Amino acid sequence: MRNVLLMSNEAATVAAVAAAMEYNGQFDAKKDVCGSIEDLARRLEHGDTPVVLVDIDGDPEGTIAAIEPLSRRFGGTRFVVLSAVLQADLLLLAMRSGAHNFLQKRVIAQDLAGILNRIAASRQARQKSGSLVTVLSAGGGCGATTLVVNLANELALQSKDTTTASSLVVDLDCTYGAVASYLGLDGAFGILDLMNRDGPVDAQLIRSTALSRWPGTEALINTAPSRMGQVGALDGRRIAQTLQICRSVYRWTIVDAPRLPLACTSEIVRQSNAVFLLAQLTIKDLRAARQMLDALSRSVPGVGVRVLIGRYHRRRHLITLAQARETLGLSEGQTLGCLNNDYAAISQAVNLGKPLAEVARRSALRRDVQALTDELAQVDQEPEQPGHLAMKLQSA
Repeated sequence: MRNVLLMSNEAATVAAVAAAMEYNGQFDAKKDVCGSIEDLARRLEHGDTPVVLVDIDGDPEGTIAAIEPLSRRFGGTRFVVLSAVLQADLLLLAMRSGAHNFLQKRVIAQDLAGILNRIAASRQARQKSGSLVTVLSAGGGCGATTLVVNLANELALQSKDTTTASSLVVDLDCTYGAVASYLGLDGAFGILDLMNRDGPVDAQLIRSTALSRWPGTEALINTAPSRMGQVGALDGRRIAQTLQICRSVYRWTIVDAPRLPLACTSEIVRQSNAVFLLAQLTIKDLRAARQMLDALSRSVPGVGVRVLIGRYHRRRHLITLAQARETLGLSEGQTLGCLNNDYAAISQAVNLGKPLAEVARRSALRRDVQALTDELAQVDQEPEQPGHLAMKLQSA
């Protein structure tokens, strides 16, 4: 198990945990120990920590109470409470606070490895439950929302189970909420309501909030435009936690993520199976795209992002694809994809609130989307590393 943190001031407890994890080499008694809840909270801010071991001896009730806000804030982290004694009242308080296990210190050597293995298996099962595809945009009007909506529809059409929705569109555009406009959806609740609620988000809550417009496809719309700028700052970790639940419910989760702060974008990219970045062949868009690629490479090392040129027309651009590749800094093995500028087809689709598959089955843009869909469906779905599907597609 990687990234295990221990909060304890007892040398004997630190030594026991270190001895129990001696053979997997993933715990460093000098680096992975916190002395207080405040120190622990700061450490959790700087990365995905699967497991936290919390020593509650000294102030059991106070420490357990401090776990609760952390468990809500860092929903992907599992908290294991350590204590010298096993008391029913403390066990109940710990479970209510969000802890997942209660371990007596005297059996750390025998039981800790088993607990960590079960947590690791649970996390791996959640990761394999569904695929997350994120679409970023370097500028407005490049066709990102069009791609998101139609990609979700095409993936749903490939599903053999037509009784339940297999694709979910998540709109993280707090400026325009374009997904709702495209689909003609009008709901009082959306993705922001889920992320801003006090309690945890679960599969049932996702299902009941998502709206249906086409068979096989549902959407978590963004109601921010109707709130006239009353939306607070987005929490990247909360977004990531919510998307993890979406993946457990839907075969495909497609995220429209324009104009987000780098911290939020990085959190989403870390758990995405594929990441696409759309830009138009303009100096402004290409510069913005290059800045985004450079920033993501620093914040999420090893990330694979496939760049797509939206609204592409062979004869109507002053900038060539070769010049775009040079500006973007793409290597020889990285392909630069293009989405045709099929204005008539997409205008009809948006006006009718229908996918291209219904109103323009033979359009050039639909063929481009189908090509991406086929590539996504054929490659391995296991999330080996951030954006690994996009890296495979770059050289396809």
